[in-house]
Amino acid sequence: MLNWINAQLQIYAKDGRRSLAPILIVRGVDPALWYVIQVQTRHELDMMKRCREEAAVDGEDIFAIQAERLFRTRGMLELRTQVAFPGYLFAETPDIISLRMRLRSIPELTKILSIGETMTPIHPDEEALLRKLGGEDHIIRRSEGYKEGDRLVVTNGPMKGTEGRVRWTDRHKHMAGLEVDLLGQKIIVKLGVDILEVK
Repeated sequence: MLNWINAQLQIYAKDGRRSLAPILIVRGVDPALWYVIQVQTRHELDMMKRCREEAAVDGEDIFAIQAERLFRTRGMLELRTQVAFPGYLFAETPDIISLRMRLRSIPELTKILSIGETMTPIHPDEEALLRKLGGEDHIIRRSEGYKEGDRLVVTNGPMKGTEGRVRWTDRHKHMAGLEVDLLGQKIIVKLGVDILEVK
């Protein structure tokens, strides 16, 4: 958001006479930060749509991070996209106070997560991780890799380079649990991964 400041510049001529000239100062652009909104579980996508339509303005986005997962249905593998953080939406905004006021028109929303009494954006490192995982469309695609002993090695996909955060794997369900910090809370996110080999 641009902040404009009206001001006047005092100009002195050689004879000592003073005149005033109006000037306009641009203070800068506030960065858009990521915040977490708590909503009812299983209603994340409906709430995302309502927030975008009824509360968000230009320069803002409200979204759910989703993940691709494989499920076995009647003996066949089916690819589905599901909410990766049940009960949470994310808001990217340069003005969280204004957004909070606009969100009050949607009573089903619970709250914007805070630390103490302060609405707090997620840490830049965690934002960078979520951006890496979800990309521009905020959908975490499936990864591929292999097991080397108890360690998962990811060879392709968004989980590559995050192996130190993996807390468990399930080869038969094509899934792994990745630990993510959100405002001091450790959350295990279920992500799709094809473990092609065990060494």
